[in-house]
Amino acid sequence: MRTFKVLEILWLIIGLVAIAMCSYSIAIGQQRDSIFFLVVTFMSGVMYAVRKRQRKKTEEFSNKQK
Repeated sequence: MRTFKVLEILWLIIGLVAIAMCSYSIAIGQQRDSIFFLVVTFMSGVMYAVRKRQRKKTEEFSNKQK
């Protein structure tokens, strides 16, 4: 279960870094590069949600087993 929590936090950090890089790309006038970072942000958000849901289901299952 600890692995799921670490992966969840990792995806959240990747999303935050991608948002920062997207903002930076827009600020320096490279809109084409910012699209890539928007896609990375979206994908990391999806993966964060999937991992969070997976962790919660695993915790519920393990609590039922006890």
